[in-house]
Amino acid sequence: MNFKQFLFPSDTKRKVWLDFLDYANRLFAAGREDLWSNPDTFISIYSQGQGLLRSDVLSLSILDFYADFIHREPEVREPWMGRKPTFALKKLLALEEPRRVLLDVLSGLQTLYRGNPPIVLAIPSPQRLLLWLDSVVQLDQDHPISGDDIEAAAIYLAEYLRSFSTSGLSAIVIMESDSPLLDLNEALSLYQPVFNIVKHYQWSVGIQQEGIAHGITGDGDEVDFYLYGDSESSDLLPLWKKGLAIGGGLNRNFWEGNSDLSELPSIGLAYGMIPGNAEPEKVLAQLKKLHS
Repeated sequence: MNFKQFLFPSDTKRKVWLDFLDYANRLFAAGREDLWSNPDTFISIYSQGQGLLRSDVLSLSILDFYADFIHREPEVREPWMGRKPTFALKKLLALEEPRRVLLDVLSGLQTLYRGNPPIVLAIPSPQRLLLWLDSVVQLDQDHPISGDDIEAAAIYLAEYLRSFSTSGLSAIVIMESDSPLLDLNEALSLYQPVFNIVKHYQWSVGIQQEGIAHGITGDGDEVDFYLYGDSESSDLLPLWKKGLAIGGGLNRNFWEGNSDLSELPSIGLAYGMIPGNAEPEKVLAQLKKLHS
């Protein structure tokens, strides 16, 4: 069974995919700030969260590791100041320490769970990476980010993903910007190098977008599923009934107890982030409804 079939089973209860790291960090470690640089701390917090919450998928984002490293080591970015965005990205992805920490975390999770639940790596889209770097290192304003830059970023990102060929991944999720330079249909053709490497390693690939689900037809061979963590389950229901591979419904409103997936047919994928400041009693009550 491939990962898409796992996420959207035809004969069992819907899967529940939780992004819970911020919540687990507050609950079990009082908001420790060193988890992005200490694999043992990360795995300890993450495994405690998974033990309590029982997500059907384990996922982690590479951007958190790199943002933390640049925050701790600001001198690293000084040579990038005022340079082209693709130059800064190439240097970012070549940094050894955050990649080593990330690989150690994935190795630990692989050893701990042995593929059950499956592990997913979330990466910023090429244009999101460039936009983020623009805010971090004040890139050369004489060289605005272009389509060629986005395509070059996809090439660098694809090469970077080779580092995770033995990390036991089931899928890659491409996290799109909430204010993208190009809309998704335009951007996807520029992301082809990433899709090629994903296909080479037989990973599934998803797209995570901010806001509510819109403009998804289910057409195209490159993207296996879409994630809309901000969407209401009631808005997703018509798309689920069409058989579209979309996850969502577990937004802040849900975790505050104001919506209930248990009232809907058991179809689609329940997906979303548990807010770091969510109330534990409400979280457990909502999870009980999800799994009932």
